[in-house]
Amino acid sequence: MLVLVVAVGGLLTTASALASPPAPAFPRPHIDLFEGLSTHNLSDAIPGVNLAMGPHSTGTAISFEGTDRKFLLPQSVFSKVVDLLSSSPEFTLTLSLQQREGNVGSIFSLSNGSNSYLELQSSGYKNEVRLHYTHGGRTFVESFQVHLADGVWHRLALWVSGAQVELLVDCKHHFKRVLHASPDRNFTNVSSQQSDSEFGDQLALWLGQRYVKHSLFMGILQDVRVVAGPHGYLSQCPKVDSVCPTCGQFQLLQATVEDLTARVNQLVQKLEATEARIRVVEECDCQKSCRVNGSVHSDGATWQRDCDLCSCVKGVVQCRPVQCPETKCKNPVIAPGDCCPSCLKQCYFKGVFYDHGEQVNNEKQCVECKCENGVLRCTRIDPRTMCPELQCPPEQQFSVPDKCCKYCPGTDYCAKGHVCHPNATCLNLQTEYSCQCNAGFHGNGRVCKDVDECREIGGRLGHYCGLNTICRNSQGSYKCECLPGYKRVDAFNCREHNECSSGDHKCHPHATCINTEGSYSCHCNPGYAGDGFVCHPVCNETCQNGGVCVAPNACSCRRGFTGPSCERDLDECALGIAQCHEAATCVNQPGWYYCTCKPGYRSASSSNGPVCIDEDECASEKATCHSTAKCMNTDGSYQCSCEGRGPECSLSCIFNGVEVADGGQVTSKCEKCKCEAGQIVCHRPKCDCFDPKVNHDCCPECDLATQCQHQELHNVYFRAGEQWLYKCQTCECLRGESGAQIDCWKMDCPPVQCEHPVVTSDDCCPRCEDDPCTLYEGNSSSPGQPCPYAGHYVVSGSEWRIAGDNCTSCRCKVPYCDRLDGRLCCSYGNQCVGTANLVDDGLEQQQQQRPEPPPAVSQQPPAPQALADPSGRGPASPPSAPPPLPLPLGSR
Repeated sequence: MLVLVVAVGGLLTTASALASPPAPAFPRPHIDLFEGLSTHNLSDAIPGVNLAMGPHSTGTAISFEGTDRKFLLPQSVFSKVVDLLSSSPEFTLTLSLQQREGNVGSIFSLSNGSNSYLELQSSGYKNEVRLHYTHGGRTFVESFQVHLADGVWHRLALWVSGAQVELLVDCKHHFKRVLHASPDRNFTNVSSQQSDSEFGDQLALWLGQRYVKHSLFMGILQDVRVVAGPHGYLSQCPKVDSVCPTCGQFQLLQATVEDLTARVNQLVQKLEATEARIRVVEECDCQKSCRVNGSVHSDGATWQRDCDLCSCVKGVVQCRPVQCPETKCKNPVIAPGDCCPSCLKQCYFKGVFYDHGEQVNNEKQCVECKCENGVLRCTRIDPRTMCPELQCPPEQQFSVPDKCCKYCPGTDYCAKGHVCHPNATCLNLQTEYSCQCNAGFHGNGRVCKDVDECREIGGRLGHYCGLNTICRNSQGSYKCECLPGYKRVDAFNCREHNECSSGDHKCHPHATCINTEGSYSCHCNPGYAGDGFVCHPVCNETCQNGGVCVAPNACSCRRGFTGPSCERDLDECALGIAQCHEAATCVNQPGWYYCTCKPGYRSASSSNGPVCIDEDECASEKATCHSTAKCMNTDGSYQCSCEGRGPECSLSCIFNGVEVADGGQVTSKCEKCKCEAGQIVCHRPKCDCFDPKVNHDCCPECDLATQCQHQELHNVYFRAGEQWLYKCQTCECLRGESGAQIDCWKMDCPPVQCEHPVVTSDDCCPRCEDDPCTLYEGNSSSPGQPCPYAGHYVVSGSEWRIAGDNCTSCRCKVPYCDRLDGRLCCSYGNQCVGTANLVDDGLEQQQQQRPEPPPAVSQQPPAPQALADPSGRGPASPPSAPPPLPLPLGSR
């Protein structure tokens, strides 16, 4: 019996057995997910779900079988679970289970469609228990090496406390870890992410599965509970030790201290503000007088000192100049003893009042007068001395009535200086000048203001803008501007303008322009989405594995992936584009590959990176020679010889401690081995999917009845044994007794061969930015170096189709002039979007003949030495004298 406890924060100790029904050690908030479940006619209500016998009879036990079941808990139970999870910083999932051998299934899952938010899963394929959780919009998976799918009853408890997780199996502590982040517990505001089915439009609680036909658990469950608070596993294993405080309790304490600190800071701020106000009140209550030159002035008193007005403010004398009233005369005078100017008496002459200091000229009598405090004092003007000197002959000089001095004809008075406004024109008269405001302005010439012609239509001061225009006033004028969508005919009129036909629009290249009266509209073309001004292509199926939608329903895939939605791994090993040493074997991985030394060789370090060197099987005792034979090491292998050994020498083989006669065979399930002169030679039979007797256990890809549907791309299916990546996990289609099933686990990231790898929001693993499929192709004056491909060296710049794959093409590419290294760039053709089922295509491709190889410059590649090249580049010299070829390990 096994008890699994996953705990976050807190300590767990020893276990209890499953001999008796678990009883809570102390009361605690919990929800029994089977309690209140109507078990009457359960199999009729939910096909594939039946009542069963559990390890004890005090609780409901339910068996899960079949692939068409939908065990979705009621909304009332879902709401209780969500409320319980959000009410405490720690919780525990406890249950007993009996899982079928090899099964991969979800036990408890809070999910929205195929998206899990909190899930407990058990994999009999990888012998793992997995905790799926979310934090900040990202999904994480924590795996524990525990074998539960063995057909035996086990107890399972999952304890989440803050950011710690602990695993108990059969009330025994197995693992305690710190998670990447604290799992989300508040699922109240989780929005819809899928709405393509009756179950995909909201978050739901599933038992025995993640979603419809997703991660189906096969077996029996009993006592499935969600327990709130610390040490919830004690309700199942009361004898297990516990340690306080738990991580959740510590987090709660920390949050409480932080809240109290914030409250104290607020109180301190309020106290400081109160003290400041009290100080002001105390100052108001304290009346302070001022002493000036022996005189005492009370607080608030005001007096004048010379031309300053002073006041006593809390014991401090403050003075400021006396504020003088405004005078209305032209020449005010400050009288002795006064601080402010005042007006003297005016003079009255010929019906006009003149201020003190004003000049009064009476040129007719050649008299000049001045007003002095009400008295007009006059002096006579001598024309010979007081009048300006004239520049014209006396016979041209003339007099003007009421003027004392004579004038010359044609005098430019404006040139002698004037006071006309900048927007006025100076006009010369007979004896003086005059100022006249320019057109568009009005005033007396000395002061001119702009006329707003747009305020009225027509007339001397109005505008004459016509149809489809708007009047815009300017200094001294106006302009008739065309309304949006109209084009000018003349200075006063505009007509409708077709921006679409003229090209004067801002629609996106993948949008259609539609002309309207006075404007236009943009609409994205079919296959694109946006506002018409910005359109982006739409792919009905989401581009997977970092692929980018570059055209309608066409994805541009990153290196290592292919398929219409970049959902399929590009098998470099099978396609012959992997660059491995001749003594190494290519091992394909989803999205990448790596090179490992062949049998008979071992990996060693060198200045060029890892290399494959011969392994001395004789010295390492890996040879299978009989003890009477002589073992002789060869390059990559060994030989057994009886030369000079006598008649007792035998060329039989010692295999797994058993002697096998020379020529004898040892057959396992999927491998055949034969003893050949003391050496065991094993090979795996080739899978012939057209052979009706083919063993599907050894060749799962030949079982066309076993297909797995992609989690999101519902038109994509995978054969048994085929792997793909999904949400940073490696998934594999598995054959099972009840049909195909999918198991996913944390993906293995390829090694990076650059100093500064990058990780974007679309990446699961660090990667280098020098992807040859995305590098800028500069104009190189050099033809560049060739690329190794399938035993040939391909001319730089050539392009060809991959053998057996009509959708993938490769080309030898030199990205930069100063980097003359040939690198393979393989991409998926957009013309293959929407092709037939790839499962059937795969069988057809097995019968196709390999096409002619691409243009080659050498039929024999140089003798490579290195297993891996940290730079990830090909040869760096012409093929006529190739150096040792460094090959990348785990890069493309």
